[in-house]
Amino acid sequence: MTIADAAAGSAEGAETASGRERRESERAIAYWKRKTEELGTTPTVSSLDLGEIHSDSWSHRFLIAVDPVAENSALLMYGAHFAQLLGLPEKGEPHIPMARQLPKRFSEIFVKGCGDAHEQKTPIRIEGEVEREDGRRELYRAAFIPVGVKANSLTHLAFGAFNSCVA
Repeated sequence: MTIADAAAGSAEGAETASGRERRESERAIAYWKRKTEELGTTPTVSSLDLGEIHSDSWSHRFLIAVDPVAENSALLMYGAHFAQLLGLPEKGEPHIPMARQLPKRFSEIFVKGCGDAHEQKTPIRIEGEVEREDGRRELYRAAFIPVGVKANSLTHLAFGAFNSCVA
């Protein structure tokens, strides 16, 4: 499956998942939808409970500052499991472009996910598999949700979640 195939199918599929089988990306989208309903408008970054990103239940989530040149987007914050899965330091380095921090096998996926979320102004689901340097396959699932700093802001952020496992 190519990234384009994964992105094309990302807006389709199950709207929600239930119970213990709910995936991290679907949980992030469900959270965003609940916030949208509570607020009656699209949530801004200040309305998200970002302090929870360091809790176990949010540890697969991230917040990215989306640059007009998507390759220059920056990881602002992320949870511990996200860092562990991608081999990142415990604390983000927002001055270094995201594409240079992420493993090559995922940098294009994150750049595309962030760009598509803001272009389409809707949550984007991406899933697929990539080949690791050791020859094994890694299955992944991610959600990218467009969020502004404030209503009608020119600053774009992507909130989301990522999870993967080695097959």
